[in-house]
Amino acid sequence: MMNTYPELYKHWFILCQSRQLRGRPLQRSLLGVPLVLFRSADGQPAALVDRCPHRNAPLSSGRMNDGRIVCPYHGWQFGGGGQCQAVPGLVGEAGHPARKAEARAVVVLDGFVWAYAGAGEVPATGPRRFDFLNQKGTARFVGEAVVNAALPDVLENFLDGAHTHFVHAGLIRAEGKRKEMTAIVRRRHDGVEAEYLDEGQQSGLIAKLFGADIDDVFGRFILPSVAQLEYRARGQTKMLITLYFTPQEEYSQRLFAVVVGRAPQWAAWLAVPVIKLLFWQALRQDQAILELQTRNMRSFGGPQYVYTELDVLGAHILRLLKHGPSAEFEPMPEQRLKMMM
Repeated sequence: MMNTYPELYKHWFILCQSRQLRGRPLQRSLLGVPLVLFRSADGQPAALVDRCPHRNAPLSSGRMNDGRIVCPYHGWQFGGGGQCQAVPGLVGEAGHPARKAEARAVVVLDGFVWAYAGAGEVPATGPRRFDFLNQKGTARFVGEAVVNAALPDVLENFLDGAHTHFVHAGLIRAEGKRKEMTAIVRRRHDGVEAEYLDEGQQSGLIAKLFGADIDDVFGRFILPSVAQLEYRARGQTKMLITLYFTPQEEYSQRLFAVVVGRAPQWAAWLAVPVIKLLFWQALRQDQAILELQTRNMRSFGGPQYVYTELDVLGAHILRLLKHGPSAEFEPMPEQRLKMMM
């Protein structure tokens, strides 16, 4: 099912926030494969395929015992690397290779637990870091949600300005206040970027509260599943919204959002809760339209898209997901488009 985009199996994905892993197993899915997360005896996170090799019961329904996960069916116990360390009632050695549970490579970075999608692989490079996460003079918040739609549609939605007049009417933009602007589209080796010139302050509530001096906006897709909006003021990043989408199933994406903004410490205590509230309101609106779109597409047997110049990133996102970064797709020349936003 998830093999539609083989490029995804070459990357790391966030499974949970590190603080969520405590004394009980945590169940997650990655590219259609159920996984169980837990802290092994050394306190480090571990991820196993959520299936006991004995009789295939879900390990996530079991319990922990001194850093080992215990199968709820016959009590087999497994360490962080998947080795079987105990079989109740067995006279002899428990750790036969055939009894090993399948493990995934796991790292902790920026407060998140990441797993590598490729089975049996330990890559030489780690996950992509979050930008500006711990810089001085910034405030941030982290959020998590599930969006029930296909990965290309979710990524395009977040980076698509054309829907904001309708889905987010009054919150991000207002339909009756459009103005001409220019978008510059740049293809990169592992992504695509749209820079929006001459937009100035957007017409919705969010911009009225926080966007008075914004003069440049960037929307980016970065492989494997990162969508990013950057707002600049006088050449400096004022706010950066980064969404990492973890494909659980074909029509289910777990979203991990990090919103970072420049703010003096005295103002952050007030600004962060307000921005957080508005962000989740916009996300709920996107969740609703994406689920509506998905149900309708599936009733017609799948997507049948028509594109215009306003769809600046969608086709690029789909192409990168299908083909990945390849030498045959050299960065294209900048493309300039006029639009009414």
